[in-house]
Amino acid sequence: MLLTEVNHRVANSLSIVMALARMQASATPHPAAKDALHEVQARVAAIAGIHRRLYTSSDVRVVEMDTYLGSLVDELNSSLIEAERKHPIRYTGVTELSLPTDMAVSVGIAMTELVTNARKYAYPHPANGDIRVRLERVGEGKARLSVEDDGVGMLDRSTAQGTGVGSRIVTAMADTLRTTLQYQDGTPGTYAVLEFAVAT
Repeated sequence: MLLTEVNHRVANSLSIVMALARMQASATPHPAAKDALHEVQARVAAIAGIHRRLYTSSDVRVVEMDTYLGSLVDELNSSLIEAERKHPIRYTGVTELSLPTDMAVSVGIAMTELVTNARKYAYPHPANGDIRVRLERVGEGKARLSVEDDGVGMLDRSTAQGTGVGSRIVTAMADTLRTTLQYQDGTPGTYAVLEFAVAT
């Protein structure tokens, strides 16, 4: 009961942080600052979503991933509308995959960063296009998170675009999942994949 209340309060506090970032983004006239604040909002949403799942769950040790990532994609789509970006995010996922809380956080944050990266670089203005997110089981004891677009493809992955913060965050999340991020050139577009071990 106490842990449920703690998760509830943490989720509410993080929602306030998101609202403050949203208000500041609306108030600033600088596009780069707006983008940075929307990215902060998305990162906080990934963590807040975990706490919302936990305080409504009968088992706080695990997170049901289909519901969690689906709600996180909804948050990201709302953020894109506020940022006036026309790149809808579409999610498909397995219905029966629950992960320990720490793994779920890593997957959620990694997905958020990969989607943000695709939103920023896959479709140069004024091009439009969607971003597809999928979580699935692959083989025995493994899962795969993929983020795919039909944009310009990989230009040069040896150097980070922008500040490189997003790339460092994804690398850190991959490390916690004991895996590495793999990129594949699409025809057209880019396909980013994280495969990691899960309990059978």
